[in-house]
Amino acid sequence: MTTLGAMGVTSVAGCLSSGNSRFRLSAYPVENPYEKFLRTDLTAQRAQFAIDYPDEYKRTVYEELFASGSVTVLNYELTYEYEFGSEQREQPQFTTDGDQYYRIHVDTVRTVERDWWEFYLDLQDTESSDGADPATVPITSLSDRDQQILEHAMEAAAADRDPAIDVGDQDPGSRGVTYHDHLDADKSDLVPSPPFEYLQHNDHLFQARAEQDTISVTERTFTAEQIGDSQSEYEQHVHDTVLEVDFSTVSLSSKATDVLDTATDGRPVSGFYEESPPMSDGLDVVLTQLNAADHVREHSEYAEYTTFPNLYAIYDESWYEFELAVYP
Repeated sequence: MTTLGAMGVTSVAGCLSSGNSRFRLSAYPVENPYEKFLRTDLTAQRAQFAIDYPDEYKRTVYEELFASGSVTVLNYELTYEYEFGSEQREQPQFTTDGDQYYRIHVDTVRTVERDWWEFYLDLQDTESSDGADPATVPITSLSDRDQQILEHAMEAAAADRDPAIDVGDQDPGSRGVTYHDHLDADKSDLVPSPPFEYLQHNDHLFQARAEQDTISVTERTFTAEQIGDSQSEYEQHVHDTVLEVDFSTVSLSSKATDVLDTATDGRPVSGFYEESPPMSDGLDVVLTQLNAADHVREHSEYAEYTTFPNLYAIYDESWYEFELAVYP
């Protein structure tokens, strides 16, 4: 173990046990920072449904965003907000229509309700089939899309694992596959009445259920901020707004340098630096440069594990994503 001073500071060697109160500064190398934040494949982001939105619809979402400056979608995150200590921050996310570059912002988030069908597999006792002959996969009479829906319903019920999951008591929309606005229930043989009553898989017996119910989904409105019309302008914007600090441009104490050297020693995957409270001068200097120190309270004020993620900086000519974790 490398000990840095008399305050219980320890290195990446990890001599503090997982139950100890501590600060941990993790560092994750970012190989291509300007690619990381720029979404060029407008169909890559998945909707938050078992069956994804079709690519054609995803393109229309971005077309509306570029044309009008905003778009409203259900269960689809063009970017997102995350917890930074006790506050909410927005993940930096950029995109381009080929001519202009935009930063995507979260405008509003609310819960709405929709009356949709859902197909799911309800776990049964193995003797509950009432003499019916259960189906087994593959069910070749189903269309390719219905076979895909059945597969996702099996995944939701953990049909391949032991124990399987009894999804019947879960909230509508979380039990199996939801027929959202871009998954046409009228084209599926699984609703309103599945063509088989029971499914036998491994040692599990499931009853096939299709129900129309009120399902809660998240409605998000996103806006687009135009930031430039060239790759160089985009990169400069990222450098100015996402990067917290280039450590080569500031004067660091030897203790702060030790903190950064230890945290970044795990390249190319990740590394970390840990110390027991109270916070050392070296870690405080690093967090000050990362614009995080003012958000971190006294260690004794934390009753639960808290993180301060997505702190981007350049150290030793390389980009890193830093995250501070506070273990109470």
